[in-house]
Amino acid sequence: MSHSIARRRMLGGMAGLAAMPFTSACGTTAGSDAPSPLDDALALPVLEDTSTSPTQGVFFGVFRENALTDVVSGAQADLRRKPAAVMWFTRFGSAFPQSQLQYLASQGMAAQVTWEPWGAHGEAITLAQIEAGLWDAYIDTWAQAAARLDLPFMLRFGHEFNGDWYPWCVVNNGSNGEAFARVYRRVVARFRAAGAHKVQHVWCFNNANQPAAAWNDPRFAYPGDDVVDWIGIDGYNFGTSQSWSRWTSFSDVFSGALATAQAISPRKPVVLAEMGCSETGGDKAAWIARMAADLARMPSVRAFTWFDIVKETSWALTSSDASWHAAIQALRQPHIRGNGTALLSVATPRA
Repeated sequence: MSHSIARRRMLGGMAGLAAMPFTSACGTTAGSDAPSPLDDALALPVLEDTSTSPTQGVFFGVFRENALTDVVSGAQADLRRKPAAVMWFTRFGSAFPQSQLQYLASQGMAAQVTWEPWGAHGEAITLAQIEAGLWDAYIDTWAQAAARLDLPFMLRFGHEFNGDWYPWCVVNNGSNGEAFARVYRRVVARFRAAGAHKVQHVWCFNNANQPAAAWNDPRFAYPGDDVVDWIGIDGYNFGTSQSWSRWTSFSDVFSGALATAQAISPRKPVVLAEMGCSETGGDKAAWIARMAADLARMPSVRAFTWFDIVKETSWALTSSDASWHAAIQALRQPHIRGNGTALLSVATPRA
């Protein structure tokens, strides 16, 4: 059995696919040594982006639920290219991730840290508590550690605030977007006061407002150009995997939210901070190929991070042979970038 076929079996099982042997979407039977387009793609050398110029292209990042060293090595092995960035989630009460930031910097990759105001045991933290200063001492530990470390990284605080699923969402805090903006400004101000000027602050909303009420427009929660380095947008094509969802093109997932971002601040770079596509209800391989083509025509989008796990549905790029092959091809397009140093030079934080 070839190495690539063995790897396909292993990752196929991780994604909850059918038991082996199975017939791949590329038309070969795993368990035989017959070559396929995916086998050929997996034999390609890992593509590395050596250009440190930040002015061109869109930078690829990835999120996986593995140890950071495994994410870095596994993404390169599976996707045959070195990502520009790796993203992970952490909550209030957690220690500043100094070793993770240093490790990624040593690999030439950017860190995208999603910082969620949950308590250490999952308890809700309200915007009013943060605004009242109850978390200032903790926030300062991160700010001071970031200042001492003196490495650039992207920090996404309180993402998807225009949804209804997190305690920091506007709907759960008096339906007042301005309250979120004030809290965001407070967090950034404490980092700046500590001298953590290399932190790049990502203000991130969901592509669809939930609830879809006028007061839940992200514009009301924008804290200002002076404290935002990146505008982030999260969006997914759930396909028909959920009772309420339908197959949606990449363009349709993000076009409305991109128009909102442009209206809020037309010169801010945009990161699609979480994105993914289901296998259910359409052609995921074609969706990935179309995504790569569409990104070349979206100059405000300078980075995207694929949510590369199985959660509500199989978001993973390796969820089928066809999708896996399409992902390898898409990530080798010349406008898709993989240099973390260049990514961290797109936005220059203020002192």
